[in-house]
Amino acid sequence: MKKRMALVLLSTAVMLGMAACGGKKPEKETTQAVTTDVTTEKAEATTEKAEESSEETKTETESALKVISLKGPTSIGLVHLMDKAEKDNLPYSFQIEASPDALLPEFVSGKADIATVPANMAAVLYQKLNKDLYVLNINTLGVLYGVSGNVEVKAFSDLEGKTYFSTGQGASPEYLMNTLLKKNSIHANAEFYTDVTEIAAKLKENPEAVAILPEPFATATLLQNSALERKFSLTEEWNKIFPGTELPTAVTIVKKSFYEENKDQVEAFLKEEQESIEAVEKDTDSTAALMVKYGILEKEELAKKAIPNCNVHFIDGENMKKDLEQYFTALFAEDPKSVGGALPEADFYFTH
Repeated sequence: MKKRMALVLLSTAVMLGMAACGGKKPEKETTQAVTTDVTTEKAEATTEKAEESSEETKTETESALKVISLKGPTSIGLVHLMDKAEKDNLPYSFQIEASPDALLPEFVSGKADIATVPANMAAVLYQKLNKDLYVLNINTLGVLYGVSGNVEVKAFSDLEGKTYFSTGQGASPEYLMNTLLKKNSIHANAEFYTDVTEIAAKLKENPEAVAILPEPFATATLLQNSALERKFSLTEEWNKIFPGTELPTAVTIVKKSFYEENKDQVEAFLKEEQESIEAVEKDTDSTAALMVKYGILEKEELAKKAIPNCNVHFIDGENMKKDLEQYFTALFAEDPKSVGGALPEADFYFTH
């Protein structure tokens, strides 16, 4: 019972705190995004599954390192390694999930060994797993952009006095925007929606409106609506306010207990992951083809245009620690629950 209750609390905390491209619709709507909120019943179902899974042993590819990631930019850095593992029969297996409620029980139960997740989800897990977690690296930087057809909007500062559309209410997109607005002394209002397709429809009706969109949806929306332009990058705004740091979106994590028993295997994976991410930076065309192959996006042309704006980069060691500490501090100031109620301690950061 105690174990089940702990897992229930874990799932609930992580789901409520993690970064996502979803959020709540305006008040008249009641639908909630699975990536930012879940019912207690759903959390219980998710964690009961994790509890049951934790009693099972791996049966397929017993010695393979199992890597799980979220569909989208979080998975892009892995596609070259996925292809290499398939061709060269390397000891890795990969699983891409569309939502954190599918990913979480796999990692918590130990069925998955390594995960790539939103950065603040890692901070929440660190607290809820009694600090049995390492963040190994940052694999994706900022993916949020301002989009509009309004000729008067040329920069982030032009949000003054305006209302903008966004997803991510009660999650890191909202907290990030709040931080940037406050630091720039800009007064703007947010109108939240659950799904980016709703925002795309709003922009179709009124291209003069302003929206904050994540990649690859920002690129897809621009391709579908020629009246719109990419006006500003939240990543660039972050870099102005916090010079010398990068804005993290996703990270790679492993349980400390697993690492201690499998050091060589994990460190070999990290080298392969870095090479895979560097391949993304160097070869957009092949990366786009692999994104389609592994189901991250359906069309290569869209992938080619979106990849440069997805900011897939590999940052580890002290630089990773510096970037994440600044990011978590900003989120904590907005809502401590977004990082698990407390800032991660030094032992969270894998700086070996």
